[in-house]
Amino acid sequence: MRRILQSSVAAAVLVLATLVATEPASAHSALTASNPADGATVTTPLERVELTFSQAPLAGLDAGLRIEVRDAAGTDVSNGEVLVDGTTMSTGVRVEDGAYSVLWRYVSPDGHPITGELGFTVAQPAASTPTAVPSPSSSSLDVTRSATAPPVSGADGGSPWYAGPAPWIGGGALLLAVALVLVATTRGRRTADEE
Repeated sequence: MRRILQSSVAAAVLVLATLVATEPASAHSALTASNPADGATVTTPLERVELTFSQAPLAGLDAGLRIEVRDAAGTDVSNGEVLVDGTTMSTGVRVEDGAYSVLWRYVSPDGHPITGELGFTVAQPAASTPTAVPSPSSSSLDVTRSATAPPVSGADGGSPWYAGPAPWIGGGALLLAVALVLVATTRGRRTADEE
């Protein structure tokens, strides 16, 4: 009977020791997923970084939760506010093209804090630039004008024949010559009639 009692106590101690040893390990949370994933290249707009754990954090210790998203220069580009939704904590970010590292701190339900780090790269596709419409050249404008407007220049490219004083002087001289011829002819007839 004594041996049975000792065996039972030893078995109970062994089971209790096993439970004590495994309980803290099972109470610790672990990172199970992230968005972006570790090592991923992001090609779409990114507004939040999300970390998902195996268990919800210890209630009341929100101050112990932290996410820092740092660029290559070490500047924190997160807004500093950590939101918790079930087993996921997240923070807003403002990122551009480049490499980023995520440093995080989480508090397991047993009160044990855990930390970690992961990285991702942002490579947004270049925005397509609209095709520029060429402005009309002066030569095309000249062609348009010449096709729709009457010519205003002479054959030599200078002023038109009717522009300037030369045509008027020539025309006046011609009229004067005609008038002189008429006067001379009229006087000649008068002289012949008088004789």
